[in-house]
Amino acid sequence: MKEQNYSLEFDRISYLLNPEIFSDKRITVVGLGSGGTPACDHLVMNGIRIWELYDPDTLEPENLVKHPRMRKDLGRLKVDIQKEWIEDRNPHVEVKTFAEDVMQSPNFIESVRRSDLVLSCSDKKSVREFVSDQCVAAKVPFVTASVFRTGIGGEVFGYIPTRTGCYKCLQLFSELNQLDLSDEALGLTEDEESRIYGLDEKEFRASGLSIDIQMIALIQVRMALSILLRESTQSMPTLKSNWIVYANRPAPGIFRSHFEAKQMLLKPQKVCYCTNINHQLED
Repeated sequence: MKEQNYSLEFDRISYLLNPEIFSDKRITVVGLGSGGTPACDHLVMNGIRIWELYDPDTLEPENLVKHPRMRKDLGRLKVDIQKEWIEDRNPHVEVKTFAEDVMQSPNFIESVRRSDLVLSCSDKKSVREFVSDQCVAAKVPFVTASVFRTGIGGEVFGYIPTRTGCYKCLQLFSELNQLDLSDEALGLTEDEESRIYGLDEKEFRASGLSIDIQMIALIQVRMALSILLRESTQSMPTLKSNWIVYANRPAPGIFRSHFEAKQMLLKPQKVCYCTNINHQLED
């Protein structure tokens, strides 16, 4: 059987998006859980071919209720499972895997420096802050996503050097305007406290449904594509915002309705260190 060439694989979407635009784009993914894995999947199906994957964990039985991979993969490293999936979906790829915690990895900083974009999919705030710091220092765009408690919604934030604020800017802006979307600030309803009694904090924080998590992952992918396409002549409109807060469902005092979304273009904050780096880039 004659092997199809690369362009034929994307015939059904080429009128919307030319995957050859991404032929030399390198994406680093931090975290291949129930959000990072589908985010990576969709970027593969939209033409991204060069990958660097970071996650120290293996797929465990308790992951199956949310994670899109198969029972036969239990016990395997998530980075190896994802590499296999990517290579099956598109044989014309380059995938490097690192079963490492990025905060302790000897390789991560170099991965960031050679990347065109970093996808931060960790559920730990400390990791998101670390990834942001490394991307700001390396002048590399990133998109981070997090899901709020019980999956009521989530937020997606993107950073473009010299054009937008970084993750620290987001925190500074939120503090200044008394916008705290952390689990601690949002608190739990009495019903939630009753239903999760006896669960440890780590188990609860990831307790959204798979559909709740993947809704936020899809918005993260859309923002990533928008950033990657910002210099191209593609007709696909680019996002005007870099901070999106999205509601999966109503939550008293937080979200009024299903699918409510708030968007904002957050500029660099004057008191943030990224502003000095931006000035260095412009000089």
